[in-house]
Amino acid sequence: MIYSFIIGIANNKNFMREYHVPSEFSLYDFNRFIASELDFDDAQQSVFFLLDSDGKKTESYSLFDTGYGAMDAVSLEDLNNKEMKKLLYTFDFFNDRSLLIEFIGEAEKLPRICYPFVAQSKGNPPGQFFEILEDELPVVDNDGGDDDDELYEYDDYSD
Repeated sequence: MIYSFIIGIANNKNFMREYHVPSEFSLYDFNRFIASELDFDDAQQSVFFLLDSDGKKTESYSLFDTGYGAMDAVSLEDLNNKEMKKLLYTFDFFNDRSLLIEFIGEAEKLPRICYPFVAQSKGNPPGQFFEILEDELPVVDNDGGDDDDELYEYDDYSD
C-alpha cells in the first residue's frame, strides 16, 4: 500500500509537497526521505508528533524511544492503525520550526514507479536552520583597545 501526504507550513501557501510513500516505511525512513528531498542534514535531531483532531500533540517519535516507540521501530502503517490524520515534523528545536504533514489517503502501488516520490511540488522549502540576517546581528564594539583589560583583575588568578 502507498500513502499520500501533503506537507507544508501552517498558514503559508507558498510551500507545499505531496509525497507518495510505502506504508511499510518507518518514521526513520520517512525522516530521511523528507530531509533528503528538502536538502536538510538528516544527522540533525528531529521528531514526529501525532496530532489529534484538534491539532494537539498526543504522541512523539524521535530517534530515542519517548514511550511510544523510536522512529526506526514505528511504521507509517502503525500510525495509520491509530487513525493518523496529521503529524507535526519538528526539524529545528531551537527555533520551534515544524512542517505540518497531513495524511490524504491510500493508493495502490503502481508498476515502474520508484517509491517514495514527490507527486507535487510548490515553492522553495524552508531552510533547515533559522537564519539571522546580517543587519539583525547586534553591534559589538571591538576597537582593539586595551580598555577591556581594566575589567579583569589578573592578580586574583596568579599563584
